[in-house]
Amino acid sequence: MQAKSSLWRCNWIVSPRYDLLYFIGSCVVTLFFLAIYLLLDTYNLAPRGETVLVTYFIFTAIFDHPHIFQMFSRTHYDKEERARRPFLYSWGIVLFIVIGLICMFFGLESELIVLAAFFGSWHVIRQHSGFLKAYKGINKDYLKIDKYLDNCLFYTGMFACFFRDYTDIKSPIEVYKNLQAHFPYLPVEIAQWLWSIFLVCLVLFVFRQIWHIYKGHGINLPKILFLTAALGTHYFVFFWTAVPFLIAEALETAYHNIQYQGFMMHYQRRRFPKVKKIATKWFAVAMLYGLLVGVIEVISLMNHDNMLKFLFVPFSMLVLYHYYVDGLIWKFGKDPELRQAIFDKK
Repeated sequence: MQAKSSLWRCNWIVSPRYDLLYFIGSCVVTLFFLAIYLLLDTYNLAPRGETVLVTYFIFTAIFDHPHIFQMFSRTHYDKEERARRPFLYSWGIVLFIVIGLICMFFGLESELIVLAAFFGSWHVIRQHSGFLKAYKGINKDYLKIDKYLDNCLFYTGMFACFFRDYTDIKSPIEVYKNLQAHFPYLPVEIAQWLWSIFLVCLVLFVFRQIWHIYKGHGINLPKILFLTAALGTHYFVFFWTAVPFLIAEALETAYHNIQYQGFMMHYQRRRFPKVKKIATKWFAVAMLYGLLVGVIEVISLMNHDNMLKFLFVPFSMLVLYHYYVDGLIWKFGKDPELRQAIFDKK
């Protein structure tokens, strides 16, 4: 019989408690809000009309924009990274905002919303895949067959759930009052095919773990817990339920936002160990930024028929800027020093 210690490989990015709180178990927040929404909807009390703005404010002020602000501790506060891409971190921001203003001026808000929805969901999936790679790396989960199987399971599962919600859409989708988005039509068969492939991968994945136990290799427990959290959250938000567009977007990103906050606080402590309470300071300022942006964006949405609607542009374009930049700044294969600073145990 296998010794208990040989059944599991349990190396964590930070620690069991920290990882389970921020990177894995924080999916409970999304599921909690989903349960509240479904309960309210059962009694016809779900947010509609003006009350949607309350939901939007809570999401954008407490979850989304604070995590956007945290990015600047990597891009601007980190002198080495700032020197690496000086144009992107200065005029690049201006360029994104100008593009947003031009789109708004020509009435292309709908196209921006569609772009943000798809780009944002891809951004969430890519962050999840980064954590998957991290848990594989620190647990020396290097076999190619596991790499291919894990990736197939992850991406088919995430996209099957995503396309379950984004196929056969009856456009236009009402964002708020007369602000609508026209999503491209995608056949529902896409989600069905991906779901079938995912189920096959899931069966193979389970048998692969049994094989690891039989051979005494040990099971990568953090990887399995993370896959369960990421795929489970996507399943309940996009597949199991049929919540409205804005609600689904908010629910999807709430888990992602908490993950990012946890990762950034870890990065700040490890990258700038001589700065006292650096993570606490950045978190406090990020929350203040989120509250300010939340107020401004709600005012903009309430006045979408006049010039105040342009108040929405700089902050919404910073979100798109974040999606783009975040895909560049965490390439640990190209920055061994950063990888060592964050993942090596001290």
